[in-house]
Amino acid sequence: MSSTTSQDAARIGRRASTAAAVGTAIEYYDFAIYGYLAVVLAPLFFPSQDGLIGVLATLTVVASGFLARPIGGLFFGRLGDRRGRRTVLMVTVAVMGVATVLTGLLPTYAQVGVLAPILLTVLRIGQGFSAGGEIGGAASLATESAPSRRRGLFGSATSVGIALGLAGAAAVVGTVTALTKPEQLAAWGWRIPFLIAGPLLVGAVLYRMRVEDSPLFQQMIDTSEPPKAPITEVVRDHRRSVFGVIGVAYATMTAGGLSSVYLLVHLSAVLGYSLTGALWLIVLIVLLPIGLIPWAGALSDRFGRRTVLTAGLVGFAVLAVPCYWVMQQGSIGLAVVAALVLNVPFGICQGVIYTLYSELFPTRVRYTGVSIGFNIGGVIGSGLVSVIATSLVSLSGNTLAPAFYLVFAALVGIGVIAVLRETSGGTLAEDVTGRAAEPA
Repeated sequence: MSSTTSQDAARIGRRASTAAAVGTAIEYYDFAIYGYLAVVLAPLFFPSQDGLIGVLATLTVVASGFLARPIGGLFFGRLGDRRGRRTVLMVTVAVMGVATVLTGLLPTYAQVGVLAPILLTVLRIGQGFSAGGEIGGAASLATESAPSRRRGLFGSATSVGIALGLAGAAAVVGTVTALTKPEQLAAWGWRIPFLIAGPLLVGAVLYRMRVEDSPLFQQMIDTSEPPKAPITEVVRDHRRSVFGVIGVAYATMTAGGLSSVYLLVHLSAVLGYSLTGALWLIVLIVLLPIGLIPWAGALSDRFGRRTVLTAGLVGFAVLAVPCYWVMQQGSIGLAVVAALVLNVPFGICQGVIYTLYSELFPTRVRYTGVSIGFNIGGVIGSGLVSVIATSLVSLSGNTLAPAFYLVFAALVGIGVIAVLRETSGGTLAEDVTGRAAEPA
């Protein structure tokens, strides 16, 4: 890229970051709808006399999608390191969109019996398989295409896409629930958010078709053969980085889930707030970090990834219990304030993590390395967070139990970051052995 001017580099970086954000927004819109509709879907697919058991069964299907993520990460990560980031990212968003639209067309338990939850689970697994290949590719594309001194800022676009997707899903579900009666929502209204994924899918694929692959990947292909067995390389040569990503992903995804998506279940099913009100609260608390994300990414370019990420996790540990306590005081206004405050550290963490993940691996195996670590961390983090949190409340009877679990996850993340090397300030180029260059 020596012949590339700084303006050209910035233009390439912006296009790649936008492509990463747009596609990731659609992926997370599709993936989040199910979680937001868990309370509505429970009696339709898992009828039970105990409402909380039905919700738990529905959340278990959420977890099944996360269990499929590592498999998708292995499959798409290998393709991405051999064939390129752009092509694979078009496939992942297409698979997600198709699975989501089909979910909106499913018959319910009352119509086909046990076949309904089986089909629901199969499609959720398909969504998870697709999502497993998204983050590794989006993070690689955005980070590899960014100017070297602004990787934190440009790399934060992946997190902006996630926030937009989660907020968009909550807004659509909130609008549908507000405009339909409960019986209409149960009869057909729940299908609308899933079916909207169709046109969104087409738009995301068309945009990603316009973006070239990352300059670093193209440079690697021009100068060497792509890795024949990227999974083997990652496991053999980059185990420390993989475990680092697993630990950070577990901590940030657990803390983030307990401060955002899980709050829908906690506020509506556990604390008894209205579903519509809880949904619009989720829109607010997911949109809040969008302003913090690029700011935190830019700060990490100046002060280092470890410093900024640690600050976010410390914020989680300090605020978790007080904020959850305020939420259960019976006032939706206080719940809004508490949830917004709890999402400040979420925005800070999101601004840093995907750049950090990418910088821990060399270009030749970056897609695979990030996908493996992120998705394993996701299984034990976001994949199980709602099930664990709901179970803790059910078993203990303590509505503050999820807050204590959040503190635990934050402390785990702080410990992992303490043993990771700082990655900002260096180059993403690597030597002929494929080792990532150390920071300057």
